[in-house]
Amino acid sequence: MSSQKSSHYKTDSSMELDTNRKAWIFQPSGLNYVWGGDSRCWVIPKEPRVPAELKMVSWLEVTGSFDKTEPGKTYQIGCKISFKPEATGWDGAPLVMSAKVGKKGKTVWKKIKSVNQNKFGSEPVNIPDESDGRFEILVSSTADNQDTKLQFGLYEVWTGRWKTGLLIYEAFVQEA
Repeated sequence: MSSQKSSHYKTDSSMELDTNRKAWIFQPSGLNYVWGGDSRCWVIPKEPRVPAELKMVSWLEVTGSFDKTEPGKTYQIGCKISFKPEATGWDGAPLVMSAKVGKKGKTVWKKIKSVNQNKFGSEPVNIPDESDGRFEILVSSTADNQDTKLQFGLYEVWTGRWKTGLLIYEAFVQEA
Protein backbone atom coordinates (compact mmCIF):
# COMPACT_ATOMS: atom_id res chain seq x y z
CA MET A 1 0.00 0.00 0.00
CA SER A 2 1.33 3.43 -0.96
CA SER A 3 2.08 5.95 1.75
CA GLN A 4 1.69 8.84 -0.71
CA LYS A 5 -0.85 11.44 0.38
CA SER A 6 -3.81 11.92 -2.01
CA SER A 7 -4.14 15.19 -3.88
CA HIS A 8 -7.92 14.92 -3.44
CA TYR A 9 -9.97 15.91 -0.40
CA LYS A 10 -12.45 13.26 0.74
CA THR A 11 -14.79 13.48 3.69
CA ASP A 12 -17.58 11.49 5.31
CA SER A 13 -20.07 14.05 3.88
CA SER A 14 -21.01 15.33 7.32
CA MET A 15 -24.11 17.51 7.39
CA GLU A 16 -26.41 19.30 9.80
CA LEU A 17 -30.15 19.92 9.76
CA ASP A 18 -31.22 23.56 9.47
CA THR A 19 -34.73 23.42 10.93
CA ASN A 20 -35.59 26.96 9.81
CA ARG A 21 -34.85 26.16 6.17
CA LYS A 22 -35.91 22.51 6.50
CA ALA A 23 -32.71 21.58 4.70
CA TRP A 24 -29.66 19.43 5.34
CA ILE A 25 -26.57 21.65 5.09
CA PHE A 26 -23.13 20.45 4.02
CA GLN A 27 -20.39 22.81 5.21
CA PRO A 28 -17.40 23.12 2.83
CA SER A 29 -15.39 20.60 4.88
CA GLY A 30 -18.27 18.11 4.44
CA LEU A 31 -17.81 17.94 0.66
CA ASN A 32 -15.27 16.13 -1.56
CA TYR A 33 -12.94 18.12 -3.85
CA VAL A 34 -10.86 16.84 -6.73
CA TRP A 35 -7.43 18.44 -6.11
CA GLY A 36 -8.70 19.60 -2.70
CA GLY A 37 -5.73 18.01 -0.93
CA ASP A 38 -3.37 20.38 -2.76
CA SER A 39 -3.23 23.84 -1.15
CA ARG A 40 -2.18 25.33 -4.50
CA CYS A 41 -5.62 24.36 -5.84
CA TRP A 42 -8.08 24.69 -2.94
CA VAL A 43 -8.24 26.07 0.59
CA ILE A 44 -10.66 23.86 2.55
CA PRO A 45 -11.53 25.41 5.93
CA LYS A 46 -11.61 23.38 9.12
CA GLU A 47 -13.91 25.82 10.91
CA PRO A 48 -17.65 26.00 10.09
CA ARG A 49 -19.27 28.78 8.05
CA VAL A 50 -16.05 29.70 6.26
CA PRO A 51 -16.12 29.11 2.50
CA ALA A 52 -13.84 26.80 0.59
CA GLU A 53 -11.74 28.82 -1.85
CA LEU A 54 -10.76 27.67 -5.30
CA LYS A 55 -7.20 28.83 -5.94
CA MET A 56 -6.77 27.25 -9.38
CA VAL A 57 -8.00 24.13 -11.17
CA SER A 58 -8.82 23.17 -14.73
CA TRP A 59 -10.96 20.24 -13.53
CA LEU A 60 -13.70 21.39 -11.12
CA GLU A 61 -15.39 18.51 -9.30
CA VAL A 62 -17.04 19.02 -5.90
CA THR A 63 -19.25 16.19 -4.65
CA GLY A 64 -21.29 15.04 -1.68
CA SER A 65 -23.70 12.32 -0.66
CA PHE A 66 -26.91 12.23 1.35
CA ASP A 67 -28.17 8.98 2.88
CA LYS A 68 -31.41 10.20 4.50
CA THR A 69 -33.65 9.91 1.44
CA GLU A 70 -37.05 8.23 1.52
CA PRO A 71 -38.60 6.27 -1.35
CA GLY A 72 -41.27 8.20 -3.26
CA LYS A 73 -39.96 11.65 -2.25
CA THR A 74 -38.36 14.35 -4.38
CA TYR A 75 -35.31 16.28 -3.20
CA GLN A 76 -34.01 19.69 -4.19
CA ILE A 77 -30.23 20.19 -4.37
CA GLY A 78 -28.22 23.39 -4.51
CA CYS A 79 -25.09 25.26 -3.46
CA LYS A 80 -24.34 28.68 -2.04
CA ILE A 81 -21.43 30.30 -3.85
CA SER A 82 -19.80 33.60 -4.73
CA PHE A 83 -16.81 34.72 -6.75
CA LYS A 84 -13.85 36.79 -5.71
CA PRO A 85 -13.50 40.00 -7.76
CA GLU A 86 -10.38 38.60 -9.45
CA ALA A 87 -12.03 35.27 -10.42
CA THR A 88 -11.03 34.02 -13.88
CA GLY A 89 -11.89 31.24 -16.30
CA TRP A 90 -15.67 31.33 -15.83
CA ASP A 91 -16.76 33.21 -18.97
CA GLY A 92 -18.81 30.72 -20.95
CA ALA A 93 -17.69 27.81 -18.77
CA PRO A 94 -20.50 25.24 -18.54
CA LEU A 95 -20.96 24.89 -14.77
CA VAL A 96 -23.16 21.83 -14.22
CA MET A 97 -24.80 20.11 -11.27
CA SER A 98 -25.54 16.39 -11.27
CA ALA A 99 -27.34 13.96 -9.03
CA LYS A 100 -28.24 10.29 -8.93
CA VAL A 101 -29.81 7.90 -6.45
CA GLY A 102 -27.78 4.79 -5.72
CA LYS A 103 -24.65 3.59 -7.48
CA LYS A 104 -26.66 2.27 -10.42
CA GLY A 105 -29.09 5.20 -10.61
CA LYS A 106 -29.56 7.37 -13.68
CA THR A 107 -27.59 10.62 -13.46
CA VAL A 108 -29.62 13.82 -13.83
CA TRP A 109 -27.73 16.91 -15.09
CA LYS A 110 -28.54 20.63 -14.90
CA LYS A 111 -26.55 23.41 -16.56
CA ILE A 112 -26.26 26.44 -14.28
CA LYS A 113 -26.65 29.29 -16.79
CA SER A 114 -26.90 32.03 -14.15
CA VAL A 115 -23.16 31.75 -13.43
CA ASN A 116 -22.37 33.17 -16.86
CA GLN A 117 -24.82 36.08 -16.63
CA ASN A 118 -22.35 38.03 -14.48
CA LYS A 119 -24.98 38.37 -11.77
CA PHE A 120 -22.68 37.26 -9.03
CA GLY A 121 -20.76 39.76 -7.02
CA SER A 122 -19.14 39.24 -3.70
CA GLU A 123 -22.41 38.32 -1.92
CA PRO A 124 -23.16 34.59 -1.72
CA VAL A 125 -26.08 33.35 -3.84
CA ASN A 126 -27.82 30.01 -4.21
CA ILE A 127 -27.41 28.06 -7.43
CA PRO A 128 -29.35 27.08 -9.32
CA ASP A 129 -31.23 30.37 -9.01
CA GLU A 130 -34.77 31.26 -10.14
CA SER A 131 -33.60 31.82 -13.74
CA ASP A 132 -32.18 28.28 -13.85
CA GLY A 133 -35.15 26.64 -12.13
CA ARG A 134 -34.95 24.13 -9.30
CA PHE A 135 -32.69 21.10 -9.45
CA GLU A 136 -34.67 18.12 -8.18
CA ILE A 137 -34.41 14.36 -8.20
CA LEU A 138 -37.04 11.74 -7.36
CA VAL A 139 -36.23 8.70 -5.23
CA SER A 140 -38.22 5.86 -6.77
CA SER A 141 -41.10 4.58 -4.68
CA THR A 142 -39.90 1.04 -5.47
CA ALA A 143 -36.51 1.78 -3.89
CA ASP A 144 -37.32 0.23 -0.48
CA ASN A 145 -34.72 -2.53 -0.70
CA GLN A 146 -32.32 -0.66 -2.97
CA ASP A 147 -29.45 1.77 -2.53
CA THR A 148 -31.16 5.14 -1.95
CA LYS A 149 -28.06 7.24 -1.22
CA LEU A 150 -28.27 10.52 -3.11
CA GLN A 151 -24.98 11.47 -4.74
CA PHE A 152 -24.57 14.98 -6.11
CA GLY A 153 -21.90 17.22 -7.55
CA LEU A 154 -20.84 20.52 -9.09
CA TYR A 155 -18.66 20.26 -12.20
CA GLU A 156 -16.78 22.15 -14.90
CA VAL A 157 -14.53 19.63 -16.60
CA TRP A 158 -15.12 20.38 -20.28
CA THR A 159 -13.25 23.58 -21.20
CA GLY A 160 -9.80 22.67 -19.87
CA ARG A 161 -9.40 26.32 -18.85
CA TRP A 162 -7.89 27.26 -15.53
CA LYS A 163 -10.51 28.61 -13.14
CA THR A 164 -9.92 30.68 -10.01
CA GLY A 165 -11.83 32.62 -7.38
CA LEU A 166 -14.88 30.45 -6.67
CA LEU A 167 -16.03 30.42 -3.03
CA ILE A 168 -18.26 27.57 -1.85
CA TYR A 169 -20.18 28.33 1.36
CA GLU A 170 -22.38 25.22 1.50
CA ALA A 171 -24.34 22.62 -0.39
CA PHE A 172 -27.90 21.77 0.63
CA VAL A 173 -30.47 19.03 0.16
CA GLN A 174 -34.11 19.43 1.12
CA GLU A 175 -37.36 17.69 0.44
CA ALA A 176 -39.12 19.41 -2.47
